[in-house]
Amino acid sequence: MKIFVCDNILIKDRICAAYNFTPPYTATVVEKIRAAGMEITDSENEADAVLSTAAPENMYYIKPTYGTVSRFGLVAKASSMDQIGVAAHEIDTAFAVLSVIAGHDEKDGTTYPAKKYEYSPYEGDLTVGSHHDGGFSAEIYAIISASEFSGNISRFDGLKYGYRTENFSSMDEIVVNSRSETFTLETKLKALMGTYVLSEAQFEKYYSKATKLRRLIKQELGGIFLHADIIRVPDMILAYLSGLPAFMKPDGSCFIAQGGQEGVFYGI
Repeated sequence: MKIFVCDNILIKDRICAAYNFTPPYTATVVEKIRAAGMEITDSENEADAVLSTAAPENMYYIKPTYGTVSRFGLVAKASSMDQIGVAAHEIDTAFAVLSVIAGHDEKDGTTYPAKKYEYSPYEGDLTVGSHHDGGFSAEIYAIISASEFSGNISRFDGLKYGYRTENFSSMDEIVVNSRSETFTLETKLKALMGTYVLSEAQFEKYYSKATKLRRLIKQELGGIFLHADIIRVPDMILAYLSGLPAFMKPDGSCFIAQGGQEGVFYGI
């Protein structure tokens, strides 16, 4: 089986194009893939499955429960939401790969204790609930993700981590020029937004309020799960905010389930 690994999942000596540096180590998920006898391919078109943090179009995509799959070797963006998922054209393939990469990792303290996860086609009827978004989820996601991103991106300073410019005459110029030559406009804008909402003057107005609303969203979803096995949602945002598992079908329909219940997606 051939697996394509997206750029933000590190492989030793393979350049990380997003931040223009060559990592000295390999992500845990890649090591697990190789240990299982699967092949890493550089061609996404010929791959049987894709390891990714966002859902590719026209494929089955499983975003597992936060803590199910190790994030060691994943370039951190929004640490409380980052999670490596699996995309494939066949649902059996997606779950087969997920069973390989899921499990505890001593290098990632956020992973659950379970050493291995097994998945098989789900048998039985499922009650499908719905969530009517009040219109704030996207804004909450934007505030929290930008805040966490600004902290994570700060490590790419050209001194200890990431690309280093050749054009400098001082330490300050190393930092400024390394970032200027590497960061895209989108990266710069997101980092600036995160820094702004975390500033003393804006913290309570934006970040603090967003985290409180995030907790309310989790409570609201918990209430729906009292009467439903899965919830149909418009996109993956609620899954990232809540840490719950999500499943997207090739037709674009998206569902979330209770924590640790990825298996209910197998066959819907």
